[in-house]
Amino acid sequence: MVAVSNADRVVFPEVGRTKGEVVSYYERIAPRLLVHATGRPLSIRRFPKGLAGAGFFQKNVPDHYPASIERFTVSRSPRSNGSSRARAKKDAKPADVTIYPLVSEPEHLAYLANQGAIELHVTTSRAADLLHPDRIVIDLDPPKGALALVRKAALIARDALGEFGLDSIPVATGSKGYHVVAPIVPSVDLETLGLALQKFGALVAAKFPDELTTAFRIAERGKRVFVDWLRNRPLATVVSPYSLRATPRASVATPFAWSELEVVAPDTFTIDDLDRLLERGDPLAALAETPGDASFFVSKVDDAFDASGLVLEPFDRFRS
Repeated sequence: MVAVSNADRVVFPEVGRTKGEVVSYYERIAPRLLVHATGRPLSIRRFPKGLAGAGFFQKNVPDHYPASIERFTVSRSPRSNGSSRARAKKDAKPADVTIYPLVSEPEHLAYLANQGAIELHVTTSRAADLLHPDRIVIDLDPPKGALALVRKAALIARDALGEFGLDSIPVATGSKGYHVVAPIVPSVDLETLGLALQKFGALVAAKFPDELTTAFRIAERGKRVFVDWLRNRPLATVVSPYSLRATPRASVATPFAWSELEVVAPDTFTIDDLDRLLERGDPLAALAETPGDASFFVSKVDDAFDASGLVLEPFDRFRS
């Protein structure tokens, strides 16, 4: 058990949840969360003083983290051969590498929560095979209040993935949108898969131009749902299933069944639903036992895109 410091500190002022309760949440949800987070480079959103104070993202492992939390060193470009498992050293690390934590035990999650972690974000590939993702994530980002529209977008994404050979599961992100996640065999490199998913986004947006867009600039989206394929780029991250979110209600990112789409909003589940979450099944973990064929998906998307007459615009997210 982790000794909790300042256990009575209020982390979520609107609902009165304390740091001790956050640590307890992560200890108890660990069997569900670790299925999706173990072995994946982890980025952490920390709020040391709770939501009333400033928060920040942390990727690098501080020296004081316990040795049981494995370190994973990654160069700025994962295409280089600079990634390796390593323990963080006391001396200064090179400026062009990031040393990520890898969690594998409930105590690791409790430790991070005691350090002020609220959100846990993971990559779509595991450290053991960083260049080959084992899941696809379509992030559907709607305009504020467009719940019916983002539900429709989720069904569109599900059906489109299915046309290209992949089954998927929706995840209520705990924020305003859904993730549509398709587990895949890690057989296609991330650059190839990322390009295929950019094409996939262009195809579905062209087919449903009134509902969907791939415009990165918010001003260009209008009242459409943004189909964010960027979650599948090198070292991009998504919120881990069963992670808390830094929202006033302490919402939780939660996989659910397609049959529940009309009753599960993106922020339905909260820290108060811990017992309910533990009693529910995990449809994403179940689907991951029979991952889809990534090579087939890429081939079919390429064929459909070539036949569509669409042209990909040069993309630079920092200039979009």
